[in-house]
Amino acid sequence: MSRRLGLIAVCVGLLASAGCSKERRLPTSPTAPVPAGPTEPAPPQPPSAQRLAALALFEAVIDHEVLMTSPLDWVAQDGKVVWGNGPCADGGSVQGSLDGSVSPASGTFLPTGSHTYVVSMNDCLLDSLGGTALTGMASAAYRVTDWSNVSAMVSADSVRGRGCLPEVGFYELCDVTAGGSAVWTSVGSPYRTTTYTPATGSRLVNNSTGNQATFGGGSYSQIGYPPPQGSSARAESRFDNLKVAINGSEYTLNGSLEFTFGFRSGSTTYSGEIRIINNGTLVARIYGDVRNALAVEVLVPLVPL
Repeated sequence: MSRRLGLIAVCVGLLASAGCSKERRLPTSPTAPVPAGPTEPAPPQPPSAQRLAALALFEAVIDHEVLMTSPLDWVAQDGKVVWGNGPCADGGSVQGSLDGSVSPASGTFLPTGSHTYVVSMNDCLLDSLGGTALTGMASAAYRVTDWSNVSAMVSADSVRGRGCLPEVGFYELCDVTAGGSAVWTSVGSPYRTTTYTPATGSRLVNNSTGNQATFGGGSYSQIGYPPPQGSSARAESRFDNLKVAINGSEYTLNGSLEFTFGFRSGSTTYSGEIRIINNGTLVARIYGDVRNALAVEVLVPLVPL
């Protein structure tokens, strides 16, 4: 499952009706453009399972964020309620409450100030193309002066996402369950910066394998920028000492990866680097190579999620 990085003009398999209207939705399986002239040889890629293990570490916190922030980022967007009590647009249902009372109706805005918005989703289908559906109860205790500046404490015991969540584009985790709590902020409009800080002990279970990622500190940010000429969108995914433990092995992610999206499928370019460290040793990195293509290097075998 995966999500978050700047809207992208090609909303393939993404939370369609909700996703393509927001600056930060990401296209499915982005690939780099074919270079026009001579380039450096492509770097050797790790075996498929290890490449996927590295990308799953990248995605884990983003999927956790998608599920935990669902009250303010899916059921309501930019303060406007998308689905009131009743059916979701493409299937399933949702029930919400505001400060213990009935949720505002679809199409109306949540009040500014300090409030608690709780949603209970039952196979709520967000994307009829990708089959992305959420099940479970999530809560957001938010503080807002205007909807371009939001701060919230989000929490859930168990929220399941079925189907590949959008906004990362790698889609290695397509059936996950999140629990715990986190602090989430969203600042700016239309190009926004969101920062997500999961509380220590918060978790994400990969339902396909039964393996669990447990967060131990640090944060993840998504930063949207005005796109350069000839591009549809530009966004940066930044990790600041994000700690993720899988089956007793703790990894720390640091660095940033920038995505620039063209107007055609397969025209995404990448720059920057995410470094994955275990016990002070660099074990893997995800980066944009000399061709601005996505590359993964695994130096020490990773525990798969």
